[in-house]
Amino acid sequence: MSDINRLLEKPCFIIDFLPRQVPENCGGQFFKVEHYLLNNYERYGLRDKYIRIILKLMCYYRVSVRWGEWIEQPAPEQIADIIDKIMCNHSGWMDVLFPDKDALLQFEWDCMSLSVYNPDEEMRELLEQIAWSEGMFFRKATE
Repeated sequence: MSDINRLLEKPCFIIDFLPRQVPENCGGQFFKVEHYLLNNYERYGLRDKYIRIILKLMCYYRVSVRWGEWIEQPAPEQIADIIDKIMCNHSGWMDVLFPDKDALLQFEWDCMSLSVYNPDEEMRELLEQIAWSEGMFFRKATE
């Protein structure tokens, strides 16, 4: 837990379905769209993208996953099962630790993005390519 807490203090980047943060009071319907995407069949498309992004990263890096307990080098089926359970229950999160890169990815059911803490330049370049391959956007999180 100390590693996770330390990494949560590091710079954060996100893989998002939008290219930039929606400004406050812009007149758009972000919260209605978010609610729809998270609570209807559209969530399965997002689920699939999240799963594929994490699985693609697992091809390049050693991972440890925390969902209740730590799972070292989880099977792809375990990642899919965890994300399915989190999304179906409409609660929870999963931490994906990249110990050799000193980076952390967090998946939370009620977010439309994946948060990645402390990725180095090489990992950021790869994350951008992987996000793009899934029709998502990779950018620095705003404070």
